[in-house]
Amino acid sequence: MIKRILTTGLVLTAALTFTACGAADNKKNEPAKAVTAEPAATTASVKFVEPTVNGKPLKFLTKDAKAPVVYYTKDVSAKGLMKVYKALGQEKKGKVAIKVSFGAEGEQYLDPALMTDLVKETQGTFADTNGFTPPRNTAKGNYGMAEKHGFTKVGPVDILDADGDIDMPVQGGHHLKFTRTGSHIQSYDTFVAVHRFKTHYLPQLGGNIKNISLSLGSISGKALIHSAGKNDRYYQSADDDTTARCFADAAKAALDFKKGRWAFINVLDAFKAEDKCDGAQDRKEIGILASLDPVAIDQASVDFEFGTAKDDAARTAWEKFHSVNVLEFAEQINVGKRHYRMVSVD
Repeated sequence: MIKRILTTGLVLTAALTFTACGAADNKKNEPAKAVTAEPAATTASVKFVEPTVNGKPLKFLTKDAKAPVVYYTKDVSAKGLMKVYKALGQEKKGKVAIKVSFGAEGEQYLDPALMTDLVKETQGTFADTNGFTPPRNTAKGNYGMAEKHGFTKVGPVDILDADGDIDMPVQGGHHLKFTRTGSHIQSYDTFVAVHRFKTHYLPQLGGNIKNISLSLGSISGKALIHSAGKNDRYYQSADDDTTARCFADAAKAALDFKKGRWAFINVLDAFKAEDKCDGAQDRKEIGILASLDPVAIDQASVDFEFGTAKDDAARTAWEKFHSVNVLEFAEQINVGKRHYRMVSVD
């Protein structure tokens, strides 16, 4: 058995100065809870805010009282992350998994030091699954990357598929009937998905929808997602829209498998643009977002990043290249809502 565990705000100006780049190329679950988050009762003073980027409001921001809440801090630190997490008022039951990506060799990854306080507060375990490419294609190799990138110094680590897979059904999805993740997921009752939000890096949108779909999939599960269910053994690429729909399907499977047990955090720190997008520039530090709705938090993150486009045509091109329509596909099957309200915790 290969399993090693170590104990070891918003005040924005009328226009933000950061710039993003453009596009070129048989365990019983708890009863369901509503995804839509109201401001937590523990929040001393709720400050609904309407930030702008380049003098324009965030595209999907709304005043609709039924819209999910996204909490925001401009403080990119362990304390800032805890501020937005506590604002969620997540009910913690049983064992807590902090779903992250340990990062591949040479990849820009989430700084585990940002989650030091989160690990202490939740007594959580960092959880990830294996990938297609070495060394992350084995539990030993994947654990090695977690060690190399500093996760084992901050908290315990669990490779979810170190001891085999488990299927998660997809109800009412676009393409998939089921998806597949590591069997260790059955050991956890509460999940905090934390992701370094990445655009202009890989074609697929690098947010929490990906974190709980492709990134949560075992190797076999990843094969199912990429092939739209055609095979479960190796990488087989479908077209971009089909792949995006399968991401949405897999995210729904994860949410349904552990109903009402998820919270989501996106870190928008300084980030180096590494694709060949037209006019790409490195991202300056924006802040940290948190929500109980994975679609809303990813949409808000997109709005901060792609709101810097010089015009609507440029934003449309960027979104097409990075498959931002995954959020539309996710909304269609009730994974979450794209329109959101925003609350500052600063």
